[in-house]
Amino acid sequence: MSFFEDVPSLSPVQFFGLTADCLFSKGPLKPEKRFLLPSTAELLGEEPFAEVYASWHPERLSFHINVSVPFQKSGDGDFRKGDTVEIFIDTRDLKSKGIISRSCNCYVFSAAPWQNFCGREVTRFRNDDMHCLCHPEDLQVTPKFYPDSYSLAIEIPAQAIHGFDPMGFPRLGFTYIINRTDGPPQHFAVSSDEYAVEQHPATWGTLRLIKEEE
Repeated sequence: MSFFEDVPSLSPVQFFGLTADCLFSKGPLKPEKRFLLPSTAELLGEEPFAEVYASWHPERLSFHINVSVPFQKSGDGDFRKGDTVEIFIDTRDLKSKGIISRSCNCYVFSAAPWQNFCGREVTRFRNDDMHCLCHPEDLQVTPKFYPDSYSLAIEIPAQAIHGFDPMGFPRLGFTYIINRTDGPPQHFAVSSDEYAVEQHPATWGTLRLIKEEE
């Protein structure tokens, strides 16, 4: 048996540095085309089921996620077994550092705050280079439910993002995982089938924070 038969295959996206633009927004994020992040589903061999919009402001990062499957549950004990959204942010975009540092921020959000939670930071540090986790009440989540779909409007205020300095450092390490109860998740830049995404910030993509007056 060849040694390489035991090595997991890598998706094409792992051979490139993925960068996307994140535009400035004065007010609440609207799910308009200019704020839509590119899909990497084809490169990752996935079937997309969600659209992700993003914007920035010195006081916050905003995301709007339209999911084209009905909401079922947020997961009991293991949020990755339910319908949840994970967002990963590195405020220094450290592609040369192989472990989580204090500039990394990992969050999980649910569309069903009546079940277990609405939003919380779940960053897991492996050394003393760490920060205090943000307060869950600082994270703002507004869900909307439809017969065959749902959406999440998420706002992460600046005080909940350790090291956030968009004027002095206008780019972020970034990726996401959109989990669903009955099916594989959707990813950006890196698949959780290939990496423990929450522990490998060097594999995350990059968001360029672009200032354009509306």
